Amino acid sequence: MKVTQHVHQLPVTTPTLYPATTTNVYVVTNGNSAVLIDAGYEHEVAHQAVIEYLANIGSPNVEAILLTHYHRDHSPGTKFFTAHFDCPVYAHPAEVAFIEREIAPVRIEHTLLDGDVVSVGGMELHVLHAPGHTHGCLNFWLPEDKVLFTADNIVGEGTTWIGPPDGDLRAYLHTLQRLKKYPASWIAPGHGQMIGNVQEKIDFFIGRRLEREAQIFELVSERALTVDELVQAVYRDTVHPSVIWVAERTIQGHLLKLVGDGRVSKTEGARYLEKK
Repeated sequence: MKVTQHVHQLPVTTPTLYPATTTNVYVVTNGNSAVLIDAGYEHEVAHQAVIEYLANIGSPNVEAILLTHYHRDHSPGTKFFTAHFDCPVYAHPAEVAFIEREIAPVRIEHTLLDGDVVSVGGMELHVLHAPGHTHGCLNFWLPEDKVLFTADNIVGEGTTWIGPPDGDLRAYLHTLQRLKKYPASWIAPGHGQMIGNVQEKIDFFIGRRLEREAQIFELVSERALTVDELVQAVYRDTVHPSVIWVAERTIQGHLLKLVGDGRVSKTEGARYLEKK
């Protein structure tokens, strides 16, 4: 679906986390040139849907695939698309080894750093190193259409999980504050529909993290608790057993930040307590 003058959003079926059921592949076009942002999973029906869509909009020349991060709902489809379009794959250096594990035998031909610019038919697509969800996560800024491509740092429905080994909560909050500085009219998220209330949405994500941090800090200020005890106290019966690991890593991510901030200490028996 065409969502702005130069941006097309294609939700494709992937093995992602509830409430999402699809991952967005974006086509950024200008004249006869195009790039893909993310590639989804190895799913033949999804691949064909992207191919048919591109044919319907005039078969622009796909010059590169830009991967935001390595997770299996964003990168493995690269194997099909690089062969089909005969184009290179770009990613952040910190993601290369992880991505190449997902897309083998395809290799990353070019790496992207913060401040780089990818040309799409002469139109500038700006590269943002946006760590938080993963250490080498990339976001993109298209000033021509005032669109921020936020990958999983900001999603259209629900929130995203930030925790070890990939996530860093302090880096994530810094990334969100940075994204607020762009005069964006739209957020193009990794999952879900385009987001128009840009500043409100970013503030919501920041507020949700700080609210959870305050909740965890209040609990450990009362008595020493393990990660499992905190998961039960914070999430109780609200998390399905199949994704309880997400809750555990989220709690771990908050604890790592609180320990790093000098507000919480880890005691014997892997318990956490307010640092007096």
